[in-house]
Amino acid sequence: MVSSPAELMRVQADVAVATLRAHHSTWSKRYEVLPPIDELASKVTWDGTIEYNPIDVIDPVQEMFDRAGQQHDDRTLVRYREAIRTVLHENIHLMAGPGTTLVFPLDEYEGKAHKVFEEGVTERATRNELTNYIDALDLEQVAPGIRTANTQGAYAAYIPAVDEFSAAVGKNVGLEPAEVVHRMAVVNAAQKFPVAAELLYAKHLSALVPETAKADAIGRIAESMHGPFAAIHDYDPKDPSDIRMSGMAGRAAFRNASAEVQTIAEHWAGHQELRRTLDAGLGATTPLRKPQRDGRGADGSRGEGGESGQRPSWHAKAGDRRPLASGPAGNSASRPDRPGGVSRS
Repeated sequence: MVSSPAELMRVQADVAVATLRAHHSTWSKRYEVLPPIDELASKVTWDGTIEYNPIDVIDPVQEMFDRAGQQHDDRTLVRYREAIRTVLHENIHLMAGPGTTLVFPLDEYEGKAHKVFEEGVTERATRNELTNYIDALDLEQVAPGIRTANTQGAYAAYIPAVDEFSAAVGKNVGLEPAEVVHRMAVVNAAQKFPVAAELLYAKHLSALVPETAKADAIGRIAESMHGPFAAIHDYDPKDPSDIRMSGMAGRAAFRNASAEVQTIAEHWAGHQELRRTLDAGLGATTPLRKPQRDGRGADGSRGEGGESGQRPSWHAKAGDRRPLASGPAGNSASRPDRPGGVSRS
């Protein structure tokens, strides 16, 4: 059993990695406490440091251990569970696959689609795994009732899109939606769309497309998903109509991906002799179209971030153009009635 706030902070990443069966965490082993200002959301920074809001995380966690073993009312248990939800959310932001870290070009994170998808997938994975994380930390012994307390969560305007998208992809490739979310959650932000795209590629295109064209095909499928997710960047988590439209955006992203898969399949179905030649190592191929380099998404819009009603917290400073910056700052809104957090300079 974790016996103190200090021990919880020390093992937070290792237990999160084990709980989600991730390859590794890019946590720097450092956490900092933000000023006690209600509007400042917990977040991770470019160098892998976690910054926690004391009101939403540090104070409830300290209180929980100070009152270890005592009985609590529902409201208190929800507050404790939300504190642990934020801890897990931030740690999921820091997960990465084999051979990868958070060191990717800033352009990968400035688009609205990437911000929405990163926060939505991370929050859905957090809710899916929160009770398992609490069990792994043995926090039921510290705060009896915490494992069955309600979860409030964050990013309510993004969750329906992720849910509908993962359900559609899962049905198409024969996986449970939670497994689709899991696979996207344990890689960094630059890889989340490609992970979903590769699931569709493996199901429908692996026998048609030459190996030399695989990366381009996956990139095209991934890019086709961006538009609908970018469109919900400014959605209001308190507006029921926006919540409904969010779900529709997730389905639209899957339809776009399916259409791109069909286009690629139709092209290569008529060029199987070329595919066999290429796969035999006798030639090379040119992508059906070059990846876009001007920052525009599949829907023709520029993928730029900015403040919004949802205020997604996967944030990069516009003036920061280091060639290899550490990953984006991913924040967790600590209350469901607060729009998504945003880092502040």
